[in-house]
Amino acid sequence: MLLLHSPHTLKWVSLCGLFLCGLFLAGCSYQPDDMPKIAPVSGVVTLDGQPLPEAEILFQPSSGRASTGMTDENGEYTLLFNRNTYGAKVDDHDVSIITYKQFDQSLSKLTAKVTEGDNVINLELKSKPKTKTR
Repeated sequence: MLLLHSPHTLKWVSLCGLFLCGLFLAGCSYQPDDMPKIAPVSGVVTLDGQPLPEAEILFQPSSGRASTGMTDENGEYTLLFNRNTYGAKVDDHDVSIITYKQFDQSLSKLTAKVTEGDNVINLELKSKPKTKTR
């Protein structure tokens, strides 16, 4: 029979509970030792001078994990490195914008440099020129 009412047992159970809570909280905030330097990145994506909503933004560094974001109705985005970390690796990036609307990617080769500190990177796109049909 377990005696939970004795002072010694209550003290022991309380200490074990605190220890387990500490381990749990430490595990939730774990960052790997090889985590790269990450810097916040946000900006506005425009197409022909107008905000581009519902576009997926992908920043791919020269090596390592990409960061992604989605534009809102105002064309604004914030990059996410992983589910717990906002931003992108401090590095040069190739930038991709994925949308259902067409634009000429050959006119909009995008690159960006993410530096330490806050980064506001606005991306301006141009529509694909219309071709004449007969």
